Amino acid sequence: MSSQANLQKGIESLLTSLTFPIMILNAFGGLIAGIWLILLGEWGLIFLGIFLILISSFVVSIALLPNLLIAGPAALAFNGGNKGLGIFFGSLSIIYTIILITYWCIWVLWLFVSSATTVSLIPLLIWSYGVALAPWVYLAQKDQQAGENDFSLASVFFAEVAYIISILLLLFGATMWTIIIIFGVIMLVGESIQLYFTFGGEIKKYFSDHEVKEAIKILDEVDNKLKKDSFKLVKKHVQDSIISDPQQFLGVVRNGRSVRKYVFSQIANVSGDLVESGHYHIYRGVLNPIGPGEDLLDIFDLATDELFKLGDCDKKFASKQKKNIRKIIQEMG
Repeated sequence: MSSQANLQKGIESLLTSLTFPIMILNAFGGLIAGIWLILLGEWGLIFLGIFLILISSFVVSIALLPNLLIAGPAALAFNGGNKGLGIFFGSLSIIYTIILITYWCIWVLWLFVSSATTVSLIPLLIWSYGVALAPWVYLAQKDQQAGENDFSLASVFFAEVAYIISILLLLFGATMWTIIIIFGVIMLVGESIQLYFTFGGEIKKYFSDHEVKEAIKILDEVDNKLKKDSFKLVKKHVQDSIISDPQQFLGVVRNGRSVRKYVFSQIANVSGDLVESGHYHIYRGVLNPIGPGEDLLDIFDLATDELFKLGDCDKKFASKQKKNIRKIIQEMG
């Protein structure tokens, strides 16, 4: 397992441990705080919270409009192959969102705390949590339903963590400026983690050795030539293998094997392993016509033929490899 995979697994375990108490707060916090405030007779603050919840999604949506000005250049940069510039604009968009989330949440926190008494402080802090997070939860759910934004729910999660920590800091006497800084830092760390797992591979490619860049370029060329979704599956496996363990790859090519031979041998290995797995059969010995199975077999043949053209194997060996994989396919499923 690569270091990135180990790191991701560790972070996921940590975040999972935090999820349960947040779920409890989300499910029962508003109800408990609302009943508590009713018993205290704080009707004005209850109605203020409900009013803010009703209008906040619209207000926040308007405030997020400048992100559209950033998203355009980011998309153009990625589509044009300038991934470094795309990552830059994508990061600007995320930083703007962090600032907006932090500003809104801290403003709501201050609004309710400034109206609190010693008796009403705790229920108002819990009430403010629901009011502050409501628009972000709503917008994140809309994004997820539309399949538009992989960052949304994670951003809400880190905002929830930051808000809970802010409440605890406030109870222990921290100043509002301290809370603002810590809230922003938590959001920045959370978004940085997401950026790392989303763009980490792209960043590594951007600063990698020229052999790695050449290998990625060859994969892109094959992808553009084939224009098959099934190859993207193979490409991801090969690309992740090279980027996660570049020293192994560099050791092979610097000992005399060309980058092109290495890449096509990996394409053959990965496509062959996938099509032999049995996951793409409709029944024993027959690949499912609906799915990537037949395309994976074509990709294996293409890679094997290319290795023959490159002089990496002779015609007899290439023919034997094709027969062997078809024999295995007949036995699987």
